[in-house]
Amino acid sequence: MACPAIITGDQFLLRVIGHIDCQTQLLGSYGYQALGQPGSVAATLMAGLLTLFVALFGIRLLFGPAPGARDVIGDVIKIGIVITLAFSWPAFRTVVHDLVLDGPAEIANTMVSPSLSDGSSQFAERLQKVDVAMVRLAELGTGRNTGAFLEGSETGASFSGTALQDDTALGYGRLAYLGGIITSLGLLRLAAALLLALAPLAAGLLLFEQTRGIFAGWLRGLVLAMIGSIGVTAVLAMQLSILEPWLADAIRVRNLGYATPSAPMEMLAISSGFAVIQLAMVWLLAKVAFNRGWISVNLPGAAPATNIFTSQFETSPAAATTVYQSRAERISDHVETIVRRENGNTGGRAQFRSLEAERSAAAPSNGQPASPATSAARLGSSYRRTAHRSSQAVRNRDSSQ
Repeated sequence: MACPAIITGDQFLLRVIGHIDCQTQLLGSYGYQALGQPGSVAATLMAGLLTLFVALFGIRLLFGPAPGARDVIGDVIKIGIVITLAFSWPAFRTVVHDLVLDGPAEIANTMVSPSLSDGSSQFAERLQKVDVAMVRLAELGTGRNTGAFLEGSETGASFSGTALQDDTALGYGRLAYLGGIITSLGLLRLAAALLLALAPLAAGLLLFEQTRGIFAGWLRGLVLAMIGSIGVTAVLAMQLSILEPWLADAIRVRNLGYATPSAPMEMLAISSGFAVIQLAMVWLLAKVAFNRGWISVNLPGAAPATNIFTSQFETSPAAATTVYQSRAERISDHVETIVRRENGNTGGRAQFRSLEAERSAAAPSNGQPASPATSAARLGSSYRRTAHRSSQAVRNRDSSQ
């Protein structure tokens, strides 16, 4: 279908918002159907990923440890989620597409108080009416030189050296108003449409542990697009609640012939301030959507928090300060221990021999038999030869001489 053309004039902002919504619907729905149709590149890639996942599961059943019932149920659920996200457009449209694109507006209308909303017209029409009122105020001017001043309204710049000119301030105010709306809504809506169109490709990344983080990022991007649209809508509702009565009063005063010298700077301050608030709201909600986990605070005297990665056994301070030696240090310490042991044994044998020599020297020499403790022969000396052994040839040679 053809999106509405953007023309200048009284319907500029309304047509821009409608054109962004139209392009979002086209990119989100037709992009998904183009990637998920049979025979496309995304469908072929998804079929290959599913085949690989089933093949790896079968190999695990044949050669690896048998998976538990929990793992089997989890794998079946993964396959069901992937097939639903990648190939079932009716289910995907009901569960994800409409929730991301149409849900924020309904939630924001429910959240915003009746004092900030106007049930007589749509939200986009209210934004357009404020833009028309800004143009009308710029046409009327401030009446600084021709209009009469109200009591207490003589403030404002009387020459260009102290502040912006009236026409410049009014123009910058309208620019900040339009730029903030188009930037925030366009960013969130187009990001949501692109992520929805890439759903057939992102669904297959859920099957494997290595690519599951990319799938989580894709899902968090959709969450950011949804909650960001809610936040920006709430900020715009508050901005409208300020600008609508202020512009109506400024235009009424100018129609009565009175001057409004402070109006340009006031409109510029309101528009630029809320434009910054819209971008800051998107940034804050992005921090919320992409937060990894809850912040843990260790209070004094409290037991340390444990998780699945911490050990369940308490370690003593001595064990916590243990220094592990390298293999070379252990080998060198072992060799040094052996050398010390050998030196100690050698010293003991030498000392024992010296004590035996002193004991034999101190034995009595009066011919009396020594005590059994002192006369006992050492082990291995009982059959030792006491005479020199010589052969018959040696004795004959000695006798012939």
